[in-house]
Amino acid sequence: MGKPSGFALLEWSGKRLQLIHLSRIGTHEQLSISINELVGPSPCWIGLDAPVLIRNRSGMRDADRVAHELFSRERAGCYPVNLGLPFASGVLQFVDGLRSFSFSTDAPILRQMETRCLFEVYPHSASVRLFGLNRILPYKKGREASRRIALESYRKLIEESLASRRPSFVGNTLPLIGPGLHGLKECEDQLDAVLCAYVAAHFWYWGLARNNILGNEENGWIVNPSF
Repeated sequence: MGKPSGFALLEWSGKRLQLIHLSRIGTHEQLSISINELVGPSPCWIGLDAPVLIRNRSGMRDADRVAHELFSRERAGCYPVNLGLPFASGVLQFVDGLRSFSFSTDAPILRQMETRCLFEVYPHSASVRLFGLNRILPYKKGREASRRIALESYRKLIEESLASRRPSFVGNTLPLIGPGLHGLKECEDQLDAVLCAYVAAHFWYWGLARNNILGNEENGWIVNPSF
């Protein structure tokens, strides 16, 4: 999150999820302001593609270890996280800012609670479960042409596959992939934001019936769909 971040806001209509807002925001401060302005004091479940809790000074958290054990075959294990990493302090400051807006980093007790909570998600492992992938889509690394093909596949899966899920999301307003590496990265960030928002909504809708919590509330936890 030291670079521009995608930001997606989904709202439950009672029948399906609707995309209310989608953008790419440059700084933590601007992102906090946008969340506060768009959400206000309303209940909201936030899925963040970044660590929310980091207490270990080195090595990896239990959440990282479990993610590697579960998803290494699909190459979807998350990066090991500790306080020694350059981005750690900035991310934790951002999380503290959201806490000041009454977002809790504790796991919600019940599904569909009217609460404000914040938790970590990881797009690669989430997409493996949601879309039944045998291997992650390589839209983040490699040559531009191959990344563009993978990103288009990712976009199509979000647009079409989630429409038949519960909760249902019809992504017919997703951004197109722009020209060059900048256009590629801009679309990637926004699609990841939509998927993170969907995972948060999926956790809200199903709770632990169809989601796993990797790790623990003391040292860091990741929410991932389970089927």
